[in-house]
Parts: sequence; structure tokens; C-alpha cells
Amino acid sequence: PMRISEDVRRDITRYFDAVEADEAAAQAQLAGTHAVARLEERLCTLYGMRHALCVSSASTGLLGVALALNLDGEEFITTPYTYGATVAGWMLLGARPVFADVDPETLTLDPEAVGDAVTENTKAILAVDIFGNPCDSQALRTIAERYGLWYVADAAQSFGARRDGISASRHAHAIVLSFTAGKALFAGEGGAILTDDDDLYERLVWHTQHPLRQRRDVRLSLDNELAPVNGRIHPLAAVWANATFDEALREVSRRRSRYMCVVDLLNDIGMTGPIRFQEEGIESSFFRITAAWNVDNGQTEASGLVEELRRRGVSARVEEPPAGLVYRLAAFRAQFPQYVPSTPPPVAERQATHRIAIRTRDVPSKRTGDDHAPVSCEAVGDD
Repeated sequence: PMRISEDVRRDITRYFDAVEADEAAAQAQLAGTHAVARLEERLCTLYGMRHALCVSSASTGLLGVALALNLDGEEFITTPYTYGATVAGWMLLGARPVFADVDPETLTLDPEAVGDAVTENTKAILAVDIFGNPCDSQALRTIAERYGLWYVADAAQSFGARRDGISASRHAHAIVLSFTAGKALFAGEGGAILTDDDDLYERLVWHTQHPLRQRRDVRLSLDNELAPVNGRIHPLAAVWANATFDEALREVSRRRSRYMCVVDLLNDIGMTGPIRFQEEGIESSFFRITAAWNVDNGQTEASGLVEELRRRGVSARVEEPPAGLVYRLAAFRAQFPQYVPSTPPPVAERQATHRIAIRTRDVPSKRTGDDHAPVSCEAVGDD
């Protein structure tokens, strides 16, 4: 069961006391001040970006970006390996997805495949840090600059992740975060959009925020009461996120340390493909730890892998990953059959067939001279 920390309880109580004492405090969230502004400042500092805009959810954030970039009916390149909400808002506006292939290790967009998929009709790239694995953000930005495209990152699962020492998806024109259930920074619900682009930021405010915030942040003399999305974050979610921000980052670091030990074990066992995160400068947030079978008989191999991990001091179970190929979803095929690729991306297809998620729940002992001794780890568990 989830436990609400005393810090969260204290700060929420303070918020209610302030609202009772001063009506202006209740209006603050409309203008994006107080707790909302503090959270946005912390996000800007963490990601090293000029602007952060807190929103009601990552889905709302992605829709807001599509509105701000005028993607109605436009073509965009994206990954097939993601949760459906990644593309839902864009496709609601009539934007047309083109699915490029993925990197077999991280499952994130393969920059070379993205470059091959660009046409004269392409307007944007929509990448995803799936399972907390950061994209090759620098390479994707280089492609975006080469072809004059917008590069947007769904970083809902990668809060606290880094690649080459830089926050996940830092090079995107717009990064979208999530603070909902299961995410590293949990605030009940909520999200944020980060960008260095001043004009894009103003358009995001114009399309998703209350006129009080528009007056403060947008260089126009009129209010947009017709903003199509009421995208403000709930003020209590901002209070909650501020109270747990630092601890969330510390927990990501602890989780990464534990799961990198499991990665070492998987690489030692050799039943799954190599995971070279350390060599490639990838610091995943490990929203899930996943791997791909080296062979096709996964059902037979699952019990063997569980046993090999047990012999190394880790109690684990193998299960289906919580996301797969979006164009295989029944809802996608029913609503958008025209966008199901006639020639599916081969690496993504194989990964969807061979990819597993691994849940662990106990404490490996320290390495000894035994060939099957575990890596020296702290407690490993997510049950």
C-alpha cells in the first residue's frame, strides 16, 4: 500500500490553511504561481532548460504540444514501441504517424531509421524514453535540425534518467513528463512540458492555461478564453510533487544501482541479449527492467532464467512488458487501420516477440569465488 509521507501531509495542510486565510492563495494556481512556480523552477534546474509548464497529465501535455506546433493533419515519425497515449492526442488532431524502427537494446527510436523515414511531408519527430531508457537525444536533435523538424520527447517514464551525463531527452525541442501512478515523481496526477524555445512556450501557455497566466507569460494584449485545453496542474499535485521531488530523485538513483546489478547478472547468465547501458553511458530510471530472449522458445527459457537468478540470490518472476507495439492494439487497428504499416519495422517486431519484463523481490548476497555468485548489490525489489 502507498504511504503518504509526513512532508506531503504537512505541505498539503499548509496549503489548505493558506487558502482559508487568503482568497488570493486559491487563485494562485490559475496564474501558475506559488507551488506551481516552485515546481517549474525545480524542473528547469534539473533539466537545464529555460521554461517548464506544469499540466494536468502527460497526455494533456502531448496534446498541448501538438496544438502549439500546429500539427493538425501533419505527418510525424514516431516509435511503434510505446503506450497508446503517446500518439493519441496527436492523432486526435489528424496528425499522421510513420513508424520508424527501434534500437534493439533500449527499444527507443533508432536515429538512423528516423533519418531514413523522413519525407518532404514530415513535420515532427515524437520519441519515447520507453521503460525509463533514454533515447539518443543528441542524434535525434541532429536529424531534426538537418531536416527542419520539431523533435518532441515523451519522457513520462524517464524522470531522473540520464544519457552521457545529461538528463533524458534534454536535446528535444519539447519534453513531456508525467507525475501519475507508478512514475518516479508521483503526485497523484499531473505532468509538465519543458522547452528552451520562447515562442513555443508562449504558444503552450496560450493553448493550455488560464487567462491569468496568459497575461503574465504571453506577449499579447488579449486573453484566450477559448483555449481548447484546460491543462493546468491541480494545485495539490504541485504541492505534493514539491514535497517529494528530492526523495524521488534519490529513489531513482537507488533503484538504478540495484537494477544495474540485475543487468550484470543477466549479462552473466547469457540467456538474454546483452545490455550495455554502462558502456554506452545510459543511466535508465528503470521504470521496468526488460530484456530480450536470445532464442525463440521463451516459455521454456523463462523457468530456466528464474532458476539461474535464484541460484545467484535473486528471487524473480518473468512477465509480459506493460507496453508493446501500438499498431498491434485492437483499438488502434479499429480506429486507424490506414496507419498500420504494411512492412512492419523488423527490429521492433522481433523485440515485441522476444521482450520480457523481470520483477525481483529479495536481497542478493555479495560476490564470492563461486561461478554462480551474485554481483555485490543492495536489496533488489519492486514487489
